[in-house]
Amino acid sequence: MSYSTEAIATNLKEARLAKGLSQRELSNLSGVPQAQISRIEAGTVDPRTTSLLALAHALDMELALVSRKAVPAVRTISRQSSGQDSKALGQALKEWNRISESLRVLQMESPALDAVQRLQKSFADLQRFQVQFAEPESLKRLRQALEKIKEPPKQLEALNRSQDLMRNLRNQLANSPGLADSDERVRPAYSLDEDDDA
Repeated sequence: MSYSTEAIATNLKEARLAKGLSQRELSNLSGVPQAQISRIEAGTVDPRTTSLLALAHALDMELALVSRKAVPAVRTISRQSSGQDSKALGQALKEWNRISESLRVLQMESPALDAVQRLQKSFADLQRFQVQFAEPESLKRLRQALEKIKEPPKQLEALNRSQDLMRNLRNQLANSPGLADSDERVRPAYSLDEDDDA
């Protein structure tokens, strides 16, 4: 099951449970067979667009295509409106601490490995961003990749994957919606002063 299919299945199930509906009741509301709902929630089938539209409508949800740049903002707003924000923040903080510990252990076990030092430096650079905008699942994937660095046959692959995930996490945090209100936002290298004419 792909990550996106898993996320859809999880969101549908959580929305159904939040409304206090059984799969059979959701089937009656949406017209999607109960067995199909079960397979979608279990992630054993890729849901059809028509099924997703019917389920979303029955659960007071909307399907929407958004630009990749807007995804972090949409996810944050979605979490806030569904009350998942504090749960997600707790999960993100837990994973953040586990990543920090994994990097510390790697640095102790492999102090001469340049790639580990670069990962440590990159992670230290991420400390200036606000962890609440990190997706717990992204942090979990990074932690899992870091933990595989200890396995000699997978070391090089795990190092490369960890670097890619670290870069993706930095981009995610750099483009998070709350950054525009903080002191860490990107500033132009120069500005034009309008007062020069006076």
